[in-house]
Amino acid sequence: MGRLLVLAVLAASSAPATSSVPSVRIADGVDMPMLAFGTAKSSLTSCSAQQGVEQWLQLGGRHIDTADTYGTQPDVGRALHASGVPRSEVFITTKIPGPIGKEAVTDKIMNTALPQLGVDYIDLVLIHFPCKLVGQNFSCLPESAAMRRDTWAGLAALRAAGKIRAVGVSNYNDAQVMEIVSAFQEPPAVNQVEFHLAYHNETLLTVMRGTGTVLEAWASLGGPTVHGRHPTISLGDARVKSVAERYNATAAQIALRWETQKGVVPVTATCSKEHALGDMAAFGFELSEADMDLLDTLMPAQPLVV
Repeated sequence: MGRLLVLAVLAASSAPATSSVPSVRIADGVDMPMLAFGTAKSSLTSCSAQQGVEQWLQLGGRHIDTADTYGTQPDVGRALHASGVPRSEVFITTKIPGPIGKEAVTDKIMNTALPQLGVDYIDLVLIHFPCKLVGQNFSCLPESAAMRRDTWAGLAALRAAGKIRAVGVSNYNDAQVMEIVSAFQEPPAVNQVEFHLAYHNETLLTVMRGTGTVLEAWASLGGPTVHGRHPTISLGDARVKSVAERYNATAAQIALRWETQKGVVPVTATCSKEHALGDMAAFGFELSEADMDLLDTLMPAQPLVV
């Protein structure tokens, strides 16, 4: 089940005409912009989440990523209201905590997420973790599987009620994704995992392509990563800079384009207007096969988990 890439011009009256980002079809009738603005507070060091989101929307960005655990859903809601951008033009992703069961899911969405975001529906809801974190590798106890299924069922019911448009997961390995496919005869729309030049699980990406699940990247530019469990590659790395020079691009744009040419959707975060515009412009060129292969080889040897 391949996902159809469609070109969506994400423009508002106050946005530059050049702020175009392609979209990917993640579910029937649901197209997701292939660049998201993340609102984890650890990623925004010189502005509030509200300020960052408002600027992103003013510049033409139309995909916002938040989570219950970030504590930034109210910031996103205020920014959306202040921006004046119609709700129908903005794609909102949020995450509920790792599997919490059907009743708790309903409560989280109906009594927390929707009111805090100030919206009537959410475009995409992800289950943030497959289980409670055990160590640094998302190790799960066997009994977590039943709770994952119950949580998915709760989100599916909310989707049927029109409160959310698509359901996905985050930090799931291939076996946990296939567990959903087997139990519900449908794949998660999205699986958001750590994915960047210094750490990319190509086996997981291949499995996701096979199921029709779109892979989304947190730490898309290399950090911050969970507990620093994986190495990063500096955007000042000479090898990345040499590729960037060939395309008259920044190193960040090269890293983002490498991901999107793989069909991976990056989540970025910046308080800088210049960097935000640069991220949006990362779709204006195509990396050669040779450069894609070169960038693939930069990852240090290491165990691959999620």
